[in-house]
Amino acid sequence: MQLKDIAHCLPEEIWTLFEPILPARIWCGNGRPPKSNRDCFHALLYVLVAGIPWEMLPAGFPSHKTVQRRLAVWLALDVFYQAWRQLAERYQALHGINWDQVLLDGSKKPAKKGANKPGLRRWTGPNAGLPCNSRATVGPCPWE
Repeated sequence: MQLKDIAHCLPEEIWTLFEPILPARIWCGNGRPPKSNRDCFHALLYVLVAGIPWEMLPAGFPSHKTVQRRLAVWLALDVFYQAWRQLAERYQALHGINWDQVLLDGSKKPAKKGANKPGLRRWTGPNAGLPCNSRATVGPCPWE
């Protein structure tokens, strides 16, 4: 299968669950026609399942900016959570979810208050010596 065909292999039974939930995109005729909800939803699922950064979406998917904008609309309308809940319930019915094995990845979360301030760094480069105006210098400064 070629990369250009990846965006079109979202299983039909999954798409039939989500198609009525996600709002239709209406094109007013200005600019490029919008990407389909199916392509954007499949790209979103690909990012979530594969755990890749947005920028690493393969070429067959819409751009990561398009998918992020569409996700923002779906979150604002609260339809993404409804779609995600249906997918989780379907998976639970088919395979069951082992909640003992579920892990949360906190690596993408912002740091706690004050934790993002850089600490003092120890100089590990070659010692350039003390400046001439230092009290530890004895005698005349050799650069003068």
